Amino acid sequence: MRLIPKPTRKRIEVWLARAGLVAIPSLPRRVVVGLARTLGALGSLVPSRARAVGLANLDVAYGASIDARRKREILRQSFQTFTLLLIDTFWFTRDSEKRIARWVVFAPDAERVFVPRRQVCVTGHFGNWEIIGQAVALRGHPLMSVATPLANPAVDELFNRMRRTTGQIVVPKRGAIRRLLGFLKDGGKVALLLDQNTKQADGGVFMDFFGLPALVSPAGASLARRARAEILLGFCLPRPDGTYLAEFPATIDSAARPGEDMKAAVDRLNREILAAIEERIRLHPGMWLWMYKRWKHRKPGTPRDRYPDYTGELPETPPAPDAPAGEE
Repeated sequence: MRLIPKPTRKRIEVWLARAGLVAIPSLPRRVVVGLARTLGALGSLVPSRARAVGLANLDVAYGASIDARRKREILRQSFQTFTLLLIDTFWFTRDSEKRIARWVVFAPDAERVFVPRRQVCVTGHFGNWEIIGQAVALRGHPLMSVATPLANPAVDELFNRMRRTTGQIVVPKRGAIRRLLGFLKDGGKVALLLDQNTKQADGGVFMDFFGLPALVSPAGASLARRARAEILLGFCLPRPDGTYLAEFPATIDSAARPGEDMKAAVDRLNREILAAIEERIRLHPGMWLWMYKRWKHRKPGTPRDRYPDYTGELPETPPAPDAPAGEE
């Protein structure tokens, strides 16, 4: 696709997205699951930049604690998980309410999200991070989330329409913090992906992730403190029978500790959030998107050889702690 002129490539992307909207929703569930497993497994074998990034990330996270065969197995599962997410983005557009009610199962701990309480609901690129918000909204608890715009505006609009199918509120990144904070203070719930590489210009700070500093947004911790909201961890795991299990395994109290100022509280909460996400990834490593460039920039003073080969030097950009979270 890189060799195709950009305008032509964008038209092809729109055509493919529209074709997917027509063809994929008509497939039986067993075919969707089987297709995702087959295509994902093939994708994990074909030499590609995504495969190289995934293996490099696994080396960072696990080092020599697991062998190369196990790393390839985790990567295959990761490709399959992500492929299912992509296909399901289209599949759930038909009879959305009926299909989500049938195929998304809430664990007993889901009672934590179905309460009238201010909450910053946090997840990562884990399982199906798209469908969990739609499923919660379908149960009468609409979440407000931020959409990082896709490079193709027409495809971006198609995806945002799909995200809003069951009442989820999707807002653009520009000006998002103010809207999210207002929604929280009115008693609402917001949803954030907080395992993204966030530029320093967008407020990103370095925090340890799998033992290696990575840029992360403090937006979740900051919003929770400012709105006095509870932080809730949520994840959506695909299961062999084609269903998803929505889990909400932990909450984090955002209240400041004695003698703790705002910055110290936000830093501590940020570390707790990342630790909780890492714990869930370690429990189900094949559910995380290992093909994502998580360690895109190196923290100054950290040895270069600890980072993957795709990692670049940190650009000289002044930090902006209150800027909205954004993904590079």
